[in-house]
Amino acid sequence: MAGFTAAALGAQEERFARAFAAADLEIARPLYHPDVVYLSPTVRLYDWPARIEGVDRMLEFITLTIRACRDIGYRAVEHAIAPAGDAAFVRVHFDWTREARRLRSNYVVVYRYRDGTIARQELYYDPSGALEDLRPGRRGVRSRPTRVAGARSAPDGTREAASNPTPPRPSGRRA
Repeated sequence: MAGFTAAALGAQEERFARAFAAADLEIARPLYHPDVVYLSPTVRLYDWPARIEGVDRMLEFITLTIRACRDIGYRAVEHAIAPAGDAAFVRVHFDWTREARRLRSNYVVVYRYRDGTIARQELYYDPSGALEDLRPGRRGVRSRPTRVAGARSAPDGTREAASNPTPPRPSGRRA
């Protein structure tokens, strides 16, 4: 296998941009191996397991985290492909509107590939960091995230947040 290419990574990131803009993660489903493993610090905000396995469960979780986001913009701003072509690193600007505020999350995703699909997706960001406020006159101002409020149990026994996908500031407990 020749490994994952820059052209394939560009097509992957364009598909993610379309999926998030449409708030329809099913658009991204073909990118994933059925047994994908998903790791993200965001899971702790929803009382989901630290490791999410399987494409259905992973897409369910990501959909949960974006449901209160409006006008999503997803843009890969930097990337690198491992020399063997079996992994890629992408820095993402994820912009959205919430309550008339335009916000940005800046994070890194590590993709590990198997059979030309994403077999493992790892997100890295500072969970205690502030979001960037993109409103005119406030560009570059850091905005403290709001806590996930009103979490309630989902039918499958997990917890789901009522309306806020934004990571909270730490409350003293460690994940």
